[in-house]
Amino acid sequence: MASALSLPAGASLVDQLDKKVLILLRDGRHLVGIMRSFDQFSNVVLEETFERRVVVSESGGAHYGDIPLGLYVVRGDAVVLLGEVSADLEQHGEHHPTEVSAEEIIALEESVHDPSDGPLTVHEDSLA
Repeated sequence: MASALSLPAGASLVDQLDKKVLILLRDGRHLVGIMRSFDQFSNVVLEETFERRVVVSESGGAHYGDIPLGLYVVRGDAVVLLGEVSADLEQHGEHHPTEVSAEEIIALEESVHDPSDGPLTVHEDSLA
């Protein structure tokens, strides 16, 4: 039998409060931070936020870098996916990419970028 209690979609975010989450945005960015608040429109407030960038080289090696952003407000309509980050899997997971500095990940992005795809866009807040 199904539960008699039916919660609106935004209320299901309550389980992620004060936990480290990863948010995939419509523009393709990945944000990781501690979810502190949300509202009825699924707008989310993240603390200690960073943008996680992943680069897979032609040789198959994967690297990721975290670019600090600080306190961040994300509009609910920009969210594609939101989920809790497992600290154990993040640090010791199988097939996990190698962590590099923010400067190194930006350099790696530029080195694997195909110029025929147009200019490589770097978000201004990534350079702060």
